Amino acid sequence: MSAGIIAIHKRLRNNGYLMEKNVLIVDDEPALNELFVIGLSKYGFFTKGVLGGSEALEILQTFHPDVILLDIMMEPMDGWETLRHIKKNQDLIDIPIIMQTGKNLTFQEAEQYCFDIDYYLMKPITPKYCVQIIDDILKKKDRIQEIASQALQKHPVDDVEKFISLHKALSVTDVLENLLDNRYSCDNANDSDMYGAKEFSTFRDQLREKYHQLQKKTGLII
Repeated sequence: MSAGIIAIHKRLRNNGYLMEKNVLIVDDEPALNELFVIGLSKYGFFTKGVLGGSEALEILQTFHPDVILLDIMMEPMDGWETLRHIKKNQDLIDIPIIMQTGKNLTFQEAEQYCFDIDYYLMKPITPKYCVQIIDDILKKKDRIQEIASQALQKHPVDDVEKFISLHKALSVTDVLENLLDNRYSCDNANDSDMYGAKEFSTFRDQLREKYHQLQKKTGLII
């Protein structure tokens, strides 16, 4: 481990960022997979890598990571299909998932999966770039779990679960909208068959309205 990495590692650990968290890397490019397994290990994470969706589902039967970095462009099972399988499993449903890909995200995908993912990264990226993102996601998860535990003493389970789900989806759509705005034209008014920025903005407004209604009803703040 280089002196620079050691210094960063010590700083992160002293700030409470690293606590031997488990990370699963799912990417069918062997070189990139190995890069992230080795790279994140240098920052104090315990990492395992698999080369596809089927392998990911198999290893998840015995390995429970704190976060999953999941590539989209894989064959024969791509990242979205792998994500759907993971979220169907009640034992895995709460694991934060960071999607990463070189593929352009669509507005439809942003709407369809915003409740299921925690972040979205466009390649090329480095392990060092992911360290703070992983830490922020895990800290946020811990904070939400603490708030939920307290809220369940006063409010119905359904209200608390919906509030947390909407909060997460809105946070993710903020990230996705910024990414999409940088890659697509916002003017799709003349294309009735295209689901684009206007439709996605309407969807986000609906999420925000539901969120504020629940916030007003419960008084919950995250």
